Amino acid sequence: MVIGKIREKSTLLMVMIGGAMLLFVLDPTMLDSLFQGNPTEIGQIAGETVDGRKFQERVDETIANYKTQTGQTSVDNATTDQLRDQTWNQLVRDIVLNAELDAAGVRVSKEELYDMVQGSNPHPQVVQAFTNPETGQFDQAQVIAFLKRMETDEDVKKRWIAFEKDIAKLRRTEKYNNAIKKGLYVTNEEAKSDYIAKNQNATIKYVLKPYKAVADSTVEVTDADIKKYYNDNKSKYEQDASRDVEFVAFRVDPSKEDFEKVLNWAQTLKPSFETTDNDTLLVNRESDVRFNARWLAKGELGGVVDSLMFDAEKGFVYGPYLEGQTYRMAKLIGVKMAPDSVQARHILIKPETYGSVEKAKAVADSLKALIDGGADFAELARSSSEDPGSGAQGGDLGWFKEGQMVPTFNDACFDGKKGDLVVVTSQFGFHIINVQDQNGNTEKRAVAFIDRAVDASTKTFQIVYGEADEFARSISSIASFDQEVANRGLNKRIASNLKEADRTVAGLENPRALIRWAFEAEKGNVSQVFELGNTFVVGVLTNIKEEGFTAIDDIREELEAGAIKDKKAAMFMKEFEAARAGDIQSIANNMNLPVEVKENVTFGSMAIQGLGREPALIGTVAGMEAGDISKPIKGDQGVYVVSVDSRTELPEQSNFANNGRILNGSLSSRVDFEVYEALKEKAEVVDNRAKFF
Repeated sequence: MVIGKIREKSTLLMVMIGGAMLLFVLDPTMLDSLFQGNPTEIGQIAGETVDGRKFQERVDETIANYKTQTGQTSVDNATTDQLRDQTWNQLVRDIVLNAELDAAGVRVSKEELYDMVQGSNPHPQVVQAFTNPETGQFDQAQVIAFLKRMETDEDVKKRWIAFEKDIAKLRRTEKYNNAIKKGLYVTNEEAKSDYIAKNQNATIKYVLKPYKAVADSTVEVTDADIKKYYNDNKSKYEQDASRDVEFVAFRVDPSKEDFEKVLNWAQTLKPSFETTDNDTLLVNRESDVRFNARWLAKGELGGVVDSLMFDAEKGFVYGPYLEGQTYRMAKLIGVKMAPDSVQARHILIKPETYGSVEKAKAVADSLKALIDGGADFAELARSSSEDPGSGAQGGDLGWFKEGQMVPTFNDACFDGKKGDLVVVTSQFGFHIINVQDQNGNTEKRAVAFIDRAVDASTKTFQIVYGEADEFARSISSIASFDQEVANRGLNKRIASNLKEADRTVAGLENPRALIRWAFEAEKGNVSQVFELGNTFVVGVLTNIKEEGFTAIDDIREELEAGAIKDKKAAMFMKEFEAARAGDIQSIANNMNLPVEVKENVTFGSMAIQGLGREPALIGTVAGMEAGDISKPIKGDQGVYVVSVDSRTELPEQSNFANNGRILNGSLSSRVDFEVYEALKEKAEVVDNRAKFF
């Protein structure tokens, strides 16, 4: 249990707190270095320094908003990372775009903002938020009513002001991008070239000497050849900074003693579970999982518990028994006959709509009174229900089985009888429920469970940490790391090409500490022991790749293969030049190679069917006339000589306006993304978050 772990580690915690306080008394500035999550500078955007504390405040606000929107009270590490990235990306966007939009004089006036919210041209996000679910139409009256109601709620008012700022930002960006789109122009000549490339094709004859015709082993390349190939193709070998780490993971699993401790706890608790008259209270106090006893038919409980509970009397307790790493006790707390399924309809009234629970309850009671007095349930559901899905259907929920609805709603439907009209409360509000029909009648039983997971104790953690620490102390280099792994029969794992901002390593929980260490260490360094979840990790840094270009020695085999291909191409091109004759067939005969034919070779493509990607060949053909014979062409598959047998004749036309519009539309569709990316590149964003988070 988490609480148990906190208690067990409380002494260590107090020592840490005391140490931190002492540091603060001696030198308050030293405290900052303890909290790398709050650095003073985490990056630069367009020359503007990003203060770590202010950035963290924005992250905290993003997390708070996320919790409000999702109803969650906490977020896990992965979600926190995503929200931090989201905050950073938004910050970059705000700074980069605001600077450009201010310089360009792009503004959104108060009158324009008013029109976007309440006027005749509402912003799409306003339309989405205030569309009537019953009619599918934007309801301007809802906007005005909301704005009036907002004045009495400061929290809602604050969020609305932020929303208005966001849509104003979007409108400024739209104006800027639209201005750029208006400035795009495709000339008639550009439209014509594009039209020809997409529509004209040719039938070609070619002679190919493939690179595989000569074995690689017969071609000798020198270091100079390899270096030349590397320099000629250097752009292919750009790399980000990365690290290779080899590591051993010491997993902390519960010991036999840990299992016995939980088993003894469960056996001690069992008499209380058997005799208590408040199962809900006991389960919620003692179990890892809150009370949630559902009524289930035979076969739905699963396992041995199913057969036992349907043969037992109320109050029977089975267990403790082990499921995975959890000890469970199961208690039969109820037996009843109940329908297999129910058909019902409801009207939902939410307290937040009426300002208080009391007012919402009064509305629900008055609606029930109207129905009791003969009012049409379906009509009231359509006009008053705040469940848009069922409300539009007159409140109809169709048929459903037990357990599909929230507990209070479920019980009203399955414990009641056909024709019942009741008001119940749930976390969603007040429900006026009409039970329309019930089907079947089956014996059902409710079972309460007390679960306690077997977690590794502090003692177990200390034992495994000792093993990891002793291993770390016994090594000082890559060689000794490998030797100790072999001597101890450990499982060595490899994490290759780790980037500074990476957040995952297969099989490790939240490995950021290990990755940060890798970018601070030197090759051959052995790490301290990292505690990553329930695993202790010891690593050794085996390789460092700095940002720039891959070293020749790291890709020598690849470079050698490229240099061999270049040498073959030069050799084949000389052979073709020597074999050059009057026509393509004569060249083929002199080279002792066949003439091949390809039809419908289009100039707008980078590939030829049957040959694959051959841009140099296609580009050459595009500039040739019927009857021309090319010089030798260095292709991807080998060296070619090609002749154009025929080209399709396109209809004579001088106006390519339609093709121009298509091209212009294609360019316009890229503006929103590419303009921002260009501005971001110009801003020279420096992101140092990986050093701290």
